[in-house]
Amino acid sequence: MNRILRNALARWLSKQPSASNGWQTKKPRYVARWLVCLALGSILPALAASGGELREVKVMSFNIWVQGAQGLNKVIEAIRSSGADLVGLQECNATTAQSIATSLGFHVLPASGASIVSRYPIVSSQTIGNSTRITVEPYPGQRLHLFNCHLPAYPYGPYDLKKGQSQTFIINQENQTRVPPLNVLLQAMRPWLDGPDVCFLTGDFNAPSHLDYTDFPWPTSVITVEAGLGDSYREMHPGHRKFPGPFTYDEPGITWTPRTDQEPEGVFDRIDFVYYSFGDGAVPSQSNELDGRNSANPWPSDHRAVLSTFTLTPPALSDTVSAPFPPDESTTVQRNPLLTWLPATNMVSQAVYFGTNTPAPFRINTTNSHFDPGMLAPGSTYFWRIDTTTTSGVITGQTWSFTTVVPVSQTYEWTFALSNLSAALGKGLLSYADVTTSNLTSFGTTDGATVPHIDGQAAKYMRVPQMPGLQNGYRVTFTDSGPNGGGVYINQYTVIQDLLIPSPLGWAALFNTNTENGNDADAYIADDGSAGIAALGYSSAGVIAANTWYRLAISADLGAGTVVYYVNGMPVHTRTGPSLLDGRFALYSNLDAGADLLLFNEGDNSGNYTHQIVLSAWAFVDRTLTAAEILALGEPKASGIFSGPSLKASVTRTGEDLVVSWYGGKGPFQVQRTTSLVASGWDDASLPSYDRIFREPMSTGTRFFRVMGN
Repeated sequence: MNRILRNALARWLSKQPSASNGWQTKKPRYVARWLVCLALGSILPALAASGGELREVKVMSFNIWVQGAQGLNKVIEAIRSSGADLVGLQECNATTAQSIATSLGFHVLPASGASIVSRYPIVSSQTIGNSTRITVEPYPGQRLHLFNCHLPAYPYGPYDLKKGQSQTFIINQENQTRVPPLNVLLQAMRPWLDGPDVCFLTGDFNAPSHLDYTDFPWPTSVITVEAGLGDSYREMHPGHRKFPGPFTYDEPGITWTPRTDQEPEGVFDRIDFVYYSFGDGAVPSQSNELDGRNSANPWPSDHRAVLSTFTLTPPALSDTVSAPFPPDESTTVQRNPLLTWLPATNMVSQAVYFGTNTPAPFRINTTNSHFDPGMLAPGSTYFWRIDTTTTSGVITGQTWSFTTVVPVSQTYEWTFALSNLSAALGKGLLSYADVTTSNLTSFGTTDGATVPHIDGQAAKYMRVPQMPGLQNGYRVTFTDSGPNGGGVYINQYTVIQDLLIPSPLGWAALFNTNTENGNDADAYIADDGSAGIAALGYSSAGVIAANTWYRLAISADLGAGTVVYYVNGMPVHTRTGPSLLDGRFALYSNLDAGADLLLFNEGDNSGNYTHQIVLSAWAFVDRTLTAAEILALGEPKASGIFSGPSLKASVTRTGEDLVVSWYGGKGPFQVQRTTSLVASGWDDASLPSYDRIFREPMSTGTRFFRVMGN
């Protein structure tokens, strides 16, 4: 199942107002949070079937090159002959992953690009932005978690290094492109890393490792190692040489690329990885790269695969149930936990009791050591216990408890201050839908002539092109926003944009809730200057004029059937009527695979209903802002839409480094230093960036630091 299926029903509404504008097309959606598919002919692992713990596991990372189009049978052959048990696949969509799993007799988590196949049954799964997770339990109490990612491909740091760009430039670029989605993944991994089970992370990181360089702290590998993960390949090959000195395509460890015809710059690196969690009972015993020299030939990909073998130490069981996860009396548990425990040594079966009261009600009898309670209420305390049936009777377990988190409204904003797609507020991800959009997008600063200033002040902007094809646009992922408004999708939200439509005025699609652009958009500026859509109605004509800055807000409470359009803080159109819950205008959330919204394109190819747009800020709030709140935001401002929360910084020492870190505020940030508060001057210690950490070597003398934000 992939997100193209979301709108399998054709949208029957035209853009023009009609008598049927209250009717909606319900979009079929597929929640991938607990999506687990079993391939036909799948088999249980031999060790688990024979009753023994798993003592060894083989984990593979494999970018199969655009759905294995160069030879899917060879891809399958490479996996089968390797003996891999858990495989993180990149550039592998749901259909391709299902084909691979069926051929291998494996289980599968199909996804839009980072699918997973597994020899062992998948007991739970999760999507995390564009990344994925599966959990397997090959033996009661012995669980393995595999996370899989595919980080953005461009801009590519090794190319910039070859062209002579500075280390500071490249690291800043990495922090703006790959670090945000990786941080989202590592944050989601944190509860699992803190738990008792083994975690693996596979992926095409599209960036080298600092472990392969003498003096280059590539951020993606640095933060992964700092999160408590080990690089299995590097640990097995500590003697491999390090940069400087360009790597050649056939040097040991190089994964990009075995095909010199696919590398125009002649730059080769190790960018595909198999990481594992320290101290959880997994130790690498072997790790190798695979290509036509030792696997399927001809090799079907422009990446080499990485295969790591791990020796496993099964968890030690006791006479009673132990090691509950979440730990007893935890207070910040996510609303969609997987409950796990270690079973008793003499277990025949286990009765699970779970609920908001104690004693908790009976839920299920099982021989597994995990339980999925489903989506839980926010800020609620739950009680659970496991009673063990043995050959000699029933052992009543201890009652454990935990409390779920209370969701906090999230605000995301992009202001294009650094001429890229980095977020100024929140942990949202904005990305180009394709290379064409990237090439046609430009950034600039208002000059007061060709592009008017905003409220008399110069402002940064992004120039959105008129989209030449259906595949173009920008995708937004709301990484911290779950379902709301009483449905399984985001039903309460506010979209705000500071924009200018260059002359002549024409149809301009604003966003499409179908992120694959499979049908019409869901909000427009029309060629008469009105704003809206037929299904919700339009404002009066002329509320938007060409070559003029406006702050256009769309505030929705779909369950209540209300959508309001505002221009410069004033309502210009209100839709009221039957509930729109989980329908056409609802958005995907962080429980769904892939991006959550497509900007500035639409799927109607009967004409081009997109328009060039000059955008100085774009924001999203996962709640319905009130009329008073939107009025307070007022008209466009050069500084953007929202003010950041209070910025609070701290200074610590880590080894031989001084580290400044902070939270709150609104980026971009710049760290400044001075040796005396009496002196009037502050020196820039860093370039402007969206980083929230700064480090430099310790030195003698007194220094003062401050963090400048917006």
